[in-house]
Amino acid sequence: FMKSKEVAIVLMLVSGLFALAGLFTMLGSPERLVGGDAYNYITAAGRGTGLICVGIIAAVLANALNPTK
Repeated sequence: FMKSKEVAIVLMLVSGLFALAGLFTMLGSPERLVGGDAYNYITAAGRGTGLICVGIIAAVLANALNPTK
């Protein structure tokens, strides 16, 4: 992988999109997957946390690939 500012910018945008998707998934009304409301909220929280973690990983990669010159 070459260090380039363009790749870092794209990864930061991807990071922001995943973070927003995770927040909307966690804070929005969950879809009805199982019978109980609590289980649906727990599932939505797990999905949102996973999306935010993907965003964090993209942000770390963007900072690692960003050239310092």
